[in-house]
Amino acid sequence: MTQVNKFYLASFLKNQTYFVPIIVLFFQDLGLSYSQIFWIFTIGSIFSFVLEIPTGIFADLYGKRRSIIISKFLIFVSFILFGFSFDFLSLLLANIIYELGKSFRSGTETAYVYGYLSQTKGSPNYILVKANQKFYARISESIGTALGGFIAYKFGFNFAFFIAAIPALINFIQTFSWSKLEECGQAEKKFLKDNIKFAKDSIKESFLKSELRKIILNTALFSAAVLSLDKFIQPYMKDVGVHLQYFGVIYSGFLLLLAFLAKYAANLEEKFGAVKIINYISLISFVPIILIGLGLSSFWGIGLFFFVMMVENIRSPISNALFHDYVSSKNRATMGSIMELFQSAIALMVLPIIGHAADLYSMNTAIIFISIIVLISSLLFWLSTNHKKINAGI
Repeated sequence: MTQVNKFYLASFLKNQTYFVPIIVLFFQDLGLSYSQIFWIFTIGSIFSFVLEIPTGIFADLYGKRRSIIISKFLIFVSFILFGFSFDFLSLLLANIIYELGKSFRSGTETAYVYGYLSQTKGSPNYILVKANQKFYARISESIGTALGGFIAYKFGFNFAFFIAAIPALINFIQTFSWSKLEECGQAEKKFLKDNIKFAKDSIKESFLKSELRKIILNTALFSAAVLSLDKFIQPYMKDVGVHLQYFGVIYSGFLLLLAFLAKYAANLEEKFGAVKIINYISLISFVPIILIGLGLSSFWGIGLFFFVMMVENIRSPISNALFHDYVSSKNRATMGSIMELFQSAIALMVLPIIGHAADLYSMNTAIIFISIIVLISSLLFWLSTNHKKINAGI
């Protein structure tokens, strides 16, 4: 199996998360209130936020492959812990381990893929590979979503996590066969002071380059908006009369559609250009969100939710490529973690506001707030078409 095919296999395996369509029901089945559920995700997000840069530094100093292996092991362990969870504290511990695993991977796996393709002659285009990864991820999600409710119904909520642990374990094991990269500074044993300077220099790099700053804020705001919107899909489906047993089927069908659409992100980028794609599809996505927020209530409204998810799936590989074009290879994983750090920070600010708006006013009002965030990310951080790559030699 080629290294690129291993990337695709990893994308498929890591998205075999059968618990996604039933996770809130699982928490409620264990007697948790909505407040406790909210705190589990919030504390996990804060934990991830704090660890983003340290885990990125670890990857740059001691190897991206090693960091990815640690990540996949911790995620496997977290699924087992979720399966054995029985109360708030045990769920909180499982989620913290899960977020720790994600922190070791976030930014780093993307940097590894980018670095491998840059170093290996004859490799396919990064955006093409990233789009294909999204394709296999969406295929995997559609399968997992379709089966998750059935598994929970037949065998219990906990069993969905134990089943998800099997592909997670395979994913962990197969990463040992990944190629080793030529990485700057990997053999160096730096002291804490040097590590702090390394992080400060990387943060300074993200702020000094105006276009890089725009890419980070554009991506972070849009991602936070989509993350918030995603929380309202199930309540919306319930409100428009979709029966619970069909939730998984609808999710699976739309995710399958997203998989094929994401696969053609590279074609769109080649035809229209990366910056134009990011700018215009982000602005267009404001329309379906505001329509839902203003009271559109029908089965067709579900399609508008998933249209926005489609936009995020097209944007993601393109914005990642734009971001990496502006950073140097020596601190690419750290810079990737800084990107994730901004995304986590903005999500931590946006999610509570959106949740509070939904409780205090209505779901529609909260969705209108989301549409405003999308508009801000599109117009205030409109990207320049004068896009030039830096010298990113290894």
